[in-house]
Amino acid sequence: MPETGTRRPKLAFFQWNHAGNAQSSQFLVIHMQDHVACLREYFDVVVINEDCDFAEICDRHEPDLVLFESGYRTHGSRRIEVRNTDANLHLPRLGFHNGDPWCDRRAGFLSDMDHWRIETFFTISTRMADYTPAIADRVFVWPNFINPRTFHDYGLPKTVPVMLTGQAGPLYPWRQAVYPELSGHYACLVTPTFRYESRSAGRMLSGESYARALNASFVAPACGTMGNEFVRKHLEIPGSLCCLLTQRTPVLEAAGFVDMENCVFAEAAEIVDRVDHLLAHPDRLEAITKAGHDLVHGRHTLRHRPQILQWYQLQAGLRPGERIVQPHPFADLTVAAETRRATWSGGPALDRTLLERGRAQFAAGQVRTARQSFEACLALVGYLPEARLELARCDLADGDPAAARRRLAALIATTVSDYGAQDPDPVELAWYLVALMASGEVGQAQLSLGRYPGMSNPLLDRVRHSLARLGGPAGEELGLAGAGHRGRPSVHEAPSFSPEEWTCWLARLLSRCGQDDLAQRLQAEAPERRALGGRLPRRRSGSRRARLYRALDRALQASGGMGLRPGVPPLPEFDYGRLLARNVVRAAAPKSLRPYLIRLRAWFKGPERGEPQSLHARSARPTHRP
Repeated sequence: MPETGTRRPKLAFFQWNHAGNAQSSQFLVIHMQDHVACLREYFDVVVINEDCDFAEICDRHEPDLVLFESGYRTHGSRRIEVRNTDANLHLPRLGFHNGDPWCDRRAGFLSDMDHWRIETFFTISTRMADYTPAIADRVFVWPNFINPRTFHDYGLPKTVPVMLTGQAGPLYPWRQAVYPELSGHYACLVTPTFRYESRSAGRMLSGESYARALNASFVAPACGTMGNEFVRKHLEIPGSLCCLLTQRTPVLEAAGFVDMENCVFAEAAEIVDRVDHLLAHPDRLEAITKAGHDLVHGRHTLRHRPQILQWYQLQAGLRPGERIVQPHPFADLTVAAETRRATWSGGPALDRTLLERGRAQFAAGQVRTARQSFEACLALVGYLPEARLELARCDLADGDPAAARRRLAALIATTVSDYGAQDPDPVELAWYLVALMASGEVGQAQLSLGRYPGMSNPLLDRVRHSLARLGGPAGEELGLAGAGHRGRPSVHEAPSFSPEEWTCWLARLLSRCGQDDLAQRLQAEAPERRALGGRLPRRRSGSRRARLYRALDRALQASGGMGLRPGVPPLPEFDYGRLLARNVVRAAAPKSLRPYLIRLRAWFKGPERGEPQSLHARSARPTHRP
């Protein structure tokens, strides 16, 4: 924390507008307020949570550092529009990923960062580098913490043996196994759980009432999800002078938790025996509980999270050949030689293990078995982007490009339509273009790629080159479209191909999907391609509805679009007509009517009235942030 009397740097924090959660999940609003409170321990903070002009904000407040929140995933929060972010490029700027490491908004986060010219990121997730390795050397952890004004010892008598709180669905396999054991053997205070965007969530304990309930309890269990994350409950429980019962993970040990010293590590098979032992030895239980309380209040409050200030101070003095590093998620940032890289990892995560197994099975040609591994990932997190993309690759391997198109279109729509990013993940776009080619719609693939002209990525550039080789009206332009653009990191790991390997692989795929003429054209040399006809045959590609959408899209583009043109290609699998209608309603409706239109739309969309759900991923569940 800056010394008393010294000038604090001024930070402009472009935070989403989270006020919409106040009538449902109030605890989410409290979390966002705590982020601001933590920053104010170290900075003079200006919070901007409405649409704005970046240059105007900088002129008015003259910040020393700017921080952009991005990548959040709830229906109650609104992503603000920040215009003119190319201004004031001399100012240090950081991206703040406020979300789970497996979230399907990561692609939107990376798109935001690219368009806002941000190259360094902070995240509350201790596993972000493991889940998005493309940015692992540019991401630092600003780990979860508690506000000690809320979570502390209220001096209440202990009357509850065990308190069960928080989600316990497939995302939380340890809790799924442990909660029935505890509720079947002890008197428990059980707090109900609701979807975060539901108004019923307003009944959940939050803030001081939640902390007091913990303070009156002897023991409370918590886990870090199937990803072995570090969640707020790991701190809220001991911070309220309640004994933390949890699963042993590398991140908890890095945070300073030690079994039977300041917490209790246990698995489902031993959970009852361990709790019996604690309750039978009250002095030992009290000592462990007190030590956990001291650990949290000594190392994990909002007064112990100076990482963003440290980065600001260190980056100003960096010399050539140096870089800023963070040895582990709770460590101070330091300067090291450029060649040094962070080596800490959170260890195995269940979904990552299943993904690796599925990819190995797919590479060995065991497509059916690989599908089972990827579907097991979706049983944990129904919207996991990596598993959904790998299933699309299985569809292509099985010669079903139509199924692959539907899966990939849903992924792209999540980022561009649901989240509102300017462009999709480059690897998702690349595989979608491959699926279009495998459907025989080369012209549509060229047009779809042309919709995002500034994107470059190794796999996307391979696809661009292939589309250029196939010729057609847009082929020559596509050959140079990605030249000179910065490479866009992706959420996904893409296979590495040499140019020759890629051409052979793609030709085999096209033949498997019944596109022998395209496979022949792709592998032919330039004179031979001219001999084959030079230009792709003109044909009415796609359905009647697809042709109508293309015509509408061209008309909107020619007329300037008036902000009505959807950000996705004009194809039925993107639900282009619905998105266009949505934009028209938004543009035409008075602001006073918009809340009612949004509620009406949610009523029709949700499986339960008032329970919004994405149209592009009807099985998706909201990210559970404990």
